[in-house]
Amino acid sequence: MKLFKEQETKRARIELIPMIDTMFFLLVFFIFVTLSMVHQKGLNVKLPNSSQGSAVKLHNFVVTLKKDGSVFLNKERTTLQGLPAILKQKVANKKDLIIINGDKKIYLKRVVKTIDIIKKDGFLRVSIAVNPVK
Repeated sequence: MKLFKEQETKRARIELIPMIDTMFFLLVFFIFVTLSMVHQKGLNVKLPNSSQGSAVKLHNFVVTLKKDGSVFLNKERTTLQGLPAILKQKVANKKDLIIINGDKKIYLKRVVKTIDIIKKDGFLRVSIAVNPVK
């Protein structure tokens, strides 16, 4: 005499829809993290506004001039006199773009002096960072 019916055992299966959702979430997460990492090479300063500013695709080196007189190369503190030595050490190609990220309250004299120092060492491409205004 059988008291219980024999139950049919179900085979285990892998659900693909939740796995696909998880993979898309990870993809979007890594894209946003990568985009934010590219932008944060220089320090945060209040940039001047310009209607002619345009986006730059790739830049490896950012010289930041703060209003208190400090100078940074990619978040590494230096001086204007020590800038050429650090540039020679870190920049392999003289055609790499160097962006000057200056606070909007600094004097133009400091920006020009920085450009002179960079160009005197033979670096060909120097640009100034601005906030684009529409």
